[in-house]
Amino acid sequence: MRMHHITRKTLHQHILKEAQLIDTIDTLMATYSHPQELASLSDDDIQRIAGSNATFTKQLRTTLRLAHLLAVPQRRQHFTVRLPRDVVQYCRSNITSCDERTTFLIGLNTKNMITTTECIPEETMQSVTTYQRAVFRHLIIHKCASGILVHMRSAGDINPSQEEVSLVKQITDTSDTIGLSILDSIVLSESDFFSFKEHGLI
Repeated sequence: MRMHHITRKTLHQHILKEAQLIDTIDTLMATYSHPQELASLSDDDIQRIAGSNATFTKQLRTTLRLAHLLAVPQRRQHFTVRLPRDVVQYCRSNITSCDERTTFLIGLNTKNMITTTECIPEETMQSVTTYQRAVFRHLIIHKCASGILVHMRSAGDINPSQEEVSLVKQITDTSDTIGLSILDSIVLSESDFFSFKEHGLI
């Protein structure tokens, strides 16, 4: 019986808080008619309407932000790849490499828009089979139509070694077999880049 009494009390308090929140939102909607006005309210503005309860003010602000996101869908940025230089521009603007040598996989949809990027660990590249599995697994999971490999280097020669050329060729051959194209493999430094596609290596 005592447990039932505690549960009823907690539920009663929850109903009161919910009713207070609804009343306050009604007041806000009556005062501000445009969603953008609600999203830009300061904590002081909310406190003047909701009272001085800091916890309640925080909850109300979170509710308003969520409502604004649901009411006004965020425009998604799409980056379309037409040339290797487009990939270079995208990487330099959106990807930061922490190591001297880092490989990224860029996934694209059927319209050549970038939909995903994934860092491939260096140890994965020690085995062709493991490397291929990592590349194609990511493309399949994210429903990509094709992919581009980007090898970022902080310094040094951007010309690929014979081993790197052989590895990329094996991956592109496999991609043709399974129907997921690897469009290019790009070696990128801070000042220059090397495209396998432009040099006829794939």
